[in-house]
Amino acid sequence: MSDRRDFFKKLGALGLGTIATKLSSNNKLEVLDSIANQANTNEAFVLPKLPYEYIALEPFIDEETMKIHHSKHHKAYVDKLNATPSTNMDYHVDDITKCIHLDPAMKSNSVIRNNLGGHVNHSLFWVLLKPNPNSETNLPLEKLGAEIKNTFGSLDEFKKQFSEASLKIFGSGWCWLIKQNGKLKIVTTPNQDNPFMRESVVDKNQTTVVLALDIWEHAYYLKHQNKRANYIADWWNIINWEKAEDFYLNGNKI
Repeated sequence: MSDRRDFFKKLGALGLGTIATKLSSNNKLEVLDSIANQANTNEAFVLPKLPYEYIALEPFIDEETMKIHHSKHHKAYVDKLNATPSTNMDYHVDDITKCIHLDPAMKSNSVIRNNLGGHVNHSLFWVLLKPNPNSETNLPLEKLGAEIKNTFGSLDEFKKQFSEASLKIFGSGWCWLIKQNGKLKIVTTPNQDNPFMRESVVDKNQTTVVLALDIWEHAYYLKHQNKRANYIADWWNIINWEKAEDFYLNGNKI
Protein backbone atom coordinates (compact mmCIF):
# COMPACT_ATOMS: atom_id res chain seq x y z
CA MET A 1 0.00 0.00 0.00
CA SER A 2 2.86 2.39 0.77
CA ASP A 3 4.31 1.90 -2.72
CA ARG A 4 1.00 2.85 -4.32
CA ARG A 5 0.66 5.82 -1.97
CA ASP A 6 4.18 7.05 -2.79
CA PHE A 7 3.50 6.76 -6.49
CA PHE A 8 0.35 8.84 -6.34
CA LYS A 9 1.90 11.39 -4.02
CA LYS A 10 4.32 12.16 -6.81
CA LEU A 11 1.34 13.12 -8.92
CA GLY A 12 0.34 15.86 -6.48
CA ALA A 13 -3.22 16.61 -5.46
CA LEU A 14 -4.59 15.11 -8.70
CA GLY A 15 -7.01 17.91 -9.47
CA LEU A 16 -9.61 15.27 -10.22
CA GLY A 17 -10.16 14.56 -6.57
CA THR A 18 -13.16 16.70 -5.93
CA ILE A 19 -15.17 15.18 -8.74
CA ALA A 20 -14.80 11.79 -7.17
CA THR A 21 -17.05 10.02 -4.74
CA LYS A 22 -17.25 9.74 -0.99
CA LEU A 23 -19.77 8.13 1.31
CA SER A 24 -21.38 10.42 3.85
CA SER A 25 -22.66 9.30 7.21
CA ASN A 26 -26.06 8.49 5.78
CA ASN A 27 -24.55 6.37 2.98
CA LYS A 28 -25.62 8.77 0.25
CA LEU A 29 -23.19 9.09 -2.64
CA GLU A 30 -21.70 12.56 -2.87
CA VAL A 31 -19.33 14.06 -5.40
CA LEU A 32 -16.50 15.12 -3.12
CA ASP A 33 -12.73 14.81 -2.81
CA SER A 34 -12.12 11.24 -1.74
CA ILE A 35 -10.14 10.09 -4.78
CA ALA A 36 -7.50 12.75 -4.15
CA ASN A 37 -7.47 11.91 -0.45
CA GLN A 38 -7.17 8.20 -1.17
CA ALA A 39 -4.37 8.75 -3.65
CA ASN A 40 -2.32 10.95 -1.34
CA THR A 41 -2.73 9.01 1.89
CA ASN A 42 -2.42 5.37 2.82
CA GLU A 43 -6.11 4.79 2.19
CA ALA A 44 -7.16 2.36 -0.51
CA PHE A 45 -9.30 3.57 -3.37
CA VAL A 46 -12.92 2.72 -2.59
CA LEU A 47 -15.71 1.51 -4.83
CA PRO A 48 -18.56 3.91 -4.04
CA LYS A 49 -21.95 2.56 -3.08
CA LEU A 50 -24.73 3.61 -5.39
CA PRO A 51 -27.33 6.10 -4.13
CA TYR A 52 -30.04 3.69 -5.33
CA GLU A 53 -30.57 -0.06 -5.62
CA TYR A 54 -29.41 -1.98 -8.68
CA ILE A 55 -33.01 -2.54 -9.67
CA ALA A 56 -34.01 1.10 -9.25
CA LEU A 57 -33.26 2.25 -12.81
CA GLU A 58 -35.60 -0.26 -14.43
CA PRO A 59 -37.22 -0.37 -16.91
CA PHE A 60 -34.54 1.76 -18.56
CA ILE A 61 -31.43 -0.05 -17.31
CA ASP A 62 -31.95 -3.55 -15.97
CA GLU A 63 -30.85 -4.78 -12.57
CA GLU A 64 -28.36 -7.36 -13.87
CA THR A 65 -26.57 -4.80 -16.03
CA MET A 66 -26.27 -2.39 -13.12
CA LYS A 67 -24.98 -5.12 -10.84
CA ILE A 68 -22.29 -6.25 -13.27
CA HIS A 69 -21.41 -2.72 -14.35
CA HIS A 70 -20.89 -1.48 -10.80
CA SER A 71 -19.68 -4.52 -8.85
CA LYS A 72 -17.51 -6.03 -11.61
CA HIS A 73 -16.39 -3.39 -14.11
CA HIS A 74 -16.06 -0.36 -11.83
CA LYS A 75 -14.63 -2.52 -9.07
CA ALA A 76 -11.96 -3.80 -11.46
CA TYR A 77 -10.71 -0.24 -12.04
CA VAL A 78 -10.54 0.36 -8.30
CA ASP A 79 -8.75 -2.93 -7.62
CA LYS A 80 -6.15 -2.27 -10.32
CA LEU A 81 -5.48 1.21 -8.94
CA ASN A 82 -4.94 -0.26 -5.50
CA ALA A 83 -2.47 -2.76 -6.97
CA THR A 84 -0.44 -0.07 -8.77
CA PRO A 85 3.17 -0.03 -7.52
CA SER A 86 5.42 2.97 -7.23
CA THR A 87 7.59 4.05 -10.16
CA ASN A 88 10.80 5.97 -10.51
CA MET A 89 9.14 9.13 -11.75
CA ASP A 90 11.41 12.07 -10.98
CA TYR A 91 8.94 14.87 -11.60
CA HIS A 92 6.03 16.38 -9.73
CA VAL A 93 2.85 17.68 -11.30
CA ASP A 94 -0.10 19.54 -9.83
CA ASP A 95 -2.76 17.27 -11.26
CA ILE A 96 -3.00 14.05 -13.16
CA THR A 97 -5.03 15.58 -15.99
CA LYS A 98 -2.16 17.86 -17.00
CA CYS A 99 0.26 15.00 -16.48
CA ILE A 100 -1.62 12.72 -18.84
CA HIS A 101 -1.92 15.43 -21.45
CA LEU A 102 1.59 16.81 -21.31
CA ASP A 103 3.84 13.94 -20.28
CA PRO A 104 4.47 11.14 -22.81
CA ALA A 105 5.29 8.67 -20.04
CA MET A 106 1.90 9.17 -18.42
CA LYS A 107 0.12 9.08 -21.77
CA SER A 108 1.56 5.63 -22.29
CA ASN A 109 0.87 4.47 -18.73
CA SER A 110 -2.30 2.56 -19.50
CA VAL A 111 -2.71 1.32 -15.92
CA ILE A 112 -3.13 4.85 -14.60
CA ARG A 113 -4.83 6.35 -17.60
CA ASN A 114 -7.42 3.60 -18.05
CA ASN A 115 -8.13 2.72 -14.46
CA LEU A 116 -8.10 6.16 -12.88
CA GLY A 117 -10.15 7.35 -15.85
CA GLY A 118 -12.57 4.48 -15.37
CA HIS A 119 -12.90 5.20 -11.66
CA VAL A 120 -13.51 8.92 -12.17
CA ASN A 121 -15.86 8.46 -15.13
CA HIS A 122 -18.05 5.91 -13.40
CA SER A 123 -18.11 7.90 -10.17
CA LEU A 124 -19.60 10.76 -12.19
CA PHE A 125 -21.91 8.50 -14.19
CA TRP A 126 -23.63 6.96 -11.16
CA VAL A 127 -24.57 10.24 -9.53
CA LEU A 128 -25.88 11.64 -12.81
CA LEU A 129 -28.54 8.90 -12.90
CA LYS A 130 -31.71 8.65 -10.83
CA PRO A 131 -34.71 6.29 -10.70
CA ASN A 132 -37.81 7.14 -12.72
CA PRO A 133 -40.09 4.16 -12.03
CA ASN A 134 -43.24 5.84 -13.33
CA SER A 135 -41.59 6.95 -16.57
CA GLU A 136 -42.44 10.56 -15.87
CA THR A 137 -41.19 13.26 -18.23
CA ASN A 138 -37.64 14.09 -17.22
CA LEU A 139 -36.56 17.67 -17.93
CA PRO A 140 -33.56 19.85 -16.99
CA LEU A 141 -33.94 22.39 -14.24
CA GLU A 142 -34.47 26.08 -14.91
CA LYS A 143 -30.97 27.54 -15.27
CA LEU A 144 -29.37 24.63 -17.09
CA GLY A 145 -32.48 24.22 -19.22
CA ALA A 146 -32.32 27.88 -20.24
CA GLU A 147 -28.64 27.59 -21.18
CA ILE A 148 -29.29 24.42 -23.19
CA LYS A 149 -31.97 26.28 -25.12
CA ASN A 150 -29.70 29.29 -25.58
CA THR A 151 -26.81 27.14 -26.84
CA PHE A 152 -28.59 24.53 -28.94
CA GLY A 153 -31.86 26.26 -29.82
CA SER A 154 -34.09 23.83 -27.94
CA LEU A 155 -33.98 20.81 -25.66
CA ASP A 156 -35.02 18.59 -28.56
CA GLU A 157 -32.14 19.86 -30.69
CA PHE A 158 -29.70 19.30 -27.84
CA LYS A 159 -30.97 15.75 -27.37
CA LYS A 160 -30.63 15.14 -31.10
CA GLN A 161 -27.04 16.41 -31.22
CA PHE A 162 -26.01 14.57 -28.05
CA SER A 163 -27.59 11.33 -29.25
CA GLU A 164 -25.95 11.61 -32.65
CA ALA A 165 -22.54 12.23 -31.08
CA SER A 166 -23.03 9.18 -28.85
CA LEU A 167 -24.00 7.00 -31.79
CA LYS A 168 -20.92 8.06 -33.76
CA ILE A 169 -18.44 6.88 -31.13
CA PHE A 170 -16.53 4.01 -32.69
CA GLY A 171 -16.12 1.17 -30.25
CA SER A 172 -16.04 2.13 -26.58
CA GLY A 173 -16.04 5.60 -25.09
CA TRP A 174 -18.02 8.37 -23.44
CA CYS A 175 -20.20 11.28 -24.49
CA TRP A 176 -20.18 14.40 -22.33
CA LEU A 177 -21.96 17.69 -21.92
CA ILE A 178 -19.36 20.04 -20.49
CA LYS A 179 -19.14 23.70 -19.57
CA GLN A 180 -15.98 25.38 -20.75
CA ASN A 181 -15.29 29.11 -20.73
CA GLY A 182 -18.89 29.50 -19.60
CA LYS A 183 -20.25 27.74 -22.68
CA LEU A 184 -21.90 24.35 -23.05
CA LYS A 185 -20.31 21.86 -25.45
CA ILE A 186 -20.90 18.26 -26.46
CA VAL A 187 -17.66 16.27 -26.62
CA THR A 188 -16.69 12.60 -26.82
CA THR A 189 -13.68 10.68 -25.56
CA PRO A 190 -12.44 7.16 -26.38
CA ASN A 191 -12.05 4.31 -23.93
CA GLN A 192 -11.86 5.63 -20.33
CA ASP A 193 -10.50 9.04 -21.26
CA ASN A 194 -12.45 12.08 -20.08
CA PRO A 195 -12.52 15.82 -20.76
CA PHE A 196 -10.21 16.52 -17.81
CA MET A 197 -7.41 14.68 -19.59
CA ARG A 198 -7.20 17.47 -22.19
CA GLU A 199 -7.26 14.94 -25.01
CA SER A 200 -10.45 15.55 -26.94
CA VAL A 201 -10.87 18.91 -25.25
CA VAL A 202 -7.56 20.74 -25.39
CA ASP A 203 -8.13 23.82 -23.29
CA LYS A 204 -6.17 25.27 -20.39
CA ASN A 205 -9.28 26.66 -18.74
CA GLN A 206 -11.38 24.81 -16.21
CA THR A 207 -13.68 22.17 -17.61
CA THR A 208 -16.87 21.14 -15.81
CA VAL A 209 -18.71 17.92 -16.58
CA VAL A 210 -22.47 18.46 -16.65
CA LEU A 211 -23.64 15.13 -18.12
CA ALA A 212 -21.85 11.83 -18.74
CA LEU A 213 -22.99 8.88 -20.85
CA ASP A 214 -21.12 5.58 -20.85
CA ILE A 215 -21.05 4.09 -24.36
CA TRP A 216 -19.15 0.91 -23.49
CA GLU A 217 -21.19 -2.14 -24.46
CA HIS A 218 -21.12 -3.47 -20.90
CA ALA A 219 -23.33 -0.48 -19.96
CA TYR A 220 -26.24 -1.70 -22.08
CA TYR A 221 -25.68 -4.97 -23.92
CA LEU A 222 -27.68 -7.33 -21.68
CA LYS A 223 -30.89 -5.36 -22.19
CA HIS A 224 -30.36 -3.45 -25.43
CA GLN A 225 -27.96 -5.85 -27.16
CA ASN A 226 -26.51 -4.06 -30.20
CA LYS A 227 -29.18 -1.35 -30.22
CA ARG A 228 -27.16 1.54 -28.83
CA ALA A 229 -29.79 4.04 -30.00
CA ASN A 230 -32.39 2.39 -27.74
CA TYR A 231 -30.03 2.60 -24.77
CA ILE A 232 -29.45 6.29 -25.42
CA ALA A 233 -33.19 6.92 -25.76
CA ASP A 234 -33.79 5.18 -22.42
CA TRP A 235 -30.98 7.11 -20.73
CA TRP A 236 -32.80 10.43 -21.22
CA ASN A 237 -35.48 9.15 -18.82
CA ILE A 238 -33.08 8.60 -15.91
CA ILE A 239 -30.80 11.63 -16.03
CA ASN A 240 -30.36 13.22 -12.62
CA TRP A 241 -31.02 16.78 -13.75
CA GLU A 242 -30.74 18.04 -10.18
CA LYS A 243 -27.12 16.88 -10.06
CA ALA A 244 -26.50 18.20 -13.58
CA GLU A 245 -27.82 21.60 -12.49
CA ASP A 246 -25.52 21.52 -9.46
CA PHE A 247 -22.52 20.71 -11.65
CA TYR A 248 -23.49 23.42 -14.12
CA LEU A 249 -23.79 26.09 -11.43
CA ASN A 250 -21.09 25.03 -8.99
CA GLY A 251 -18.63 23.00 -11.08
CA ASN A 252 -17.01 19.71 -10.18
CA LYS A 253 -14.82 21.58 -7.67
CA ILE A 254 -11.55 20.77 -9.38
